[in-house]
Parts: sequence; structure tokens; C-alpha cells
Amino acid sequence: MKKKILFVAFFATGLFAGKNANPALEGYCPVAYVEMNSALKGSADHKSQAGGSTYLFANADAKKMFDGNPKKYTDAIQYGTYCATAMSMGKKLKSDLSIFSKQGDKVYFFSSADAKAMFDKDPDSFISKADKAWIKAKRK
Repeated sequence: MKKKILFVAFFATGLFAGKNANPALEGYCPVAYVEMNSALKGSADHKSQAGGSTYLFANADAKKMFDGNPKKYTDAIQYGTYCATAMSMGKKLKSDLSIFSKQGDKVYFFSSADAKAMFDKDPDSFISKADKAWIKAKRK
């Protein structure tokens, strides 16, 4: 019986640790993207929960800003962090979250510097196409 309880305790601890081991945005600070136009890694010393995800922040001030209006920062991230250029072609392609463009209050990620360069030449066209593809992808 003791072995069973011990196993359950380790299993439960592992599940809990696993959830925190994979923070949203691969640990990048959402406030840094929006407010500083920078890709900065967050710290486990400064974290908050929103929408079932754990977000890490570059510092205590960024955490405080997020906690004051989490929706501002979570809504800024577009296409679930998929590459905006690929999304404009109806494809879900994983992004490198250090490569991004900010347009107004929105943050768009890219799979490569080339994808970002394409997007930056005509962001409105890419955004229009990607928005339509994202709505269609979310319906599936």
C-alpha cells in the first residue's frame, strides 16, 4: 500500500511540475513584446496564470503590468504563435518566438528571418489573409 501511495504522490508531482515546466510563449515575456518591442525571456521568479497558462516575466514591473490587464497581453499574440506568413497561406508552421513584428497592438511571429522580411514588406496584406485562414483553422 505504501508503494502505491508513493507512486501516486510522485505521479501527481510530475504532472504538476510538467504544467509549470512549459510556460506560455516558451518562457518569453508577453509584456516585453507589447511594451518594449523586444523578445526577452522571463524568469520563474516572476510568473502569473491567465487562461490556464503560466506566463513568465522579465521583471516584477512587467508582471505587475500583466496582472493589471492580462487580456491586453494575451490578445496581442496572434495566430497562437504560428508563423504569420505561413498562416497567410493557410499553413500552421511553428515560429521562432525571437523573430517577430509588432503592428499596432498586435504581435506576429515568424518561422524565419525570411518569413518576417516578406511579411514586413506588406503587413496589411499578410494580416488580412492570415486572419481569414486563422478563423477557418479555428473552426476545424
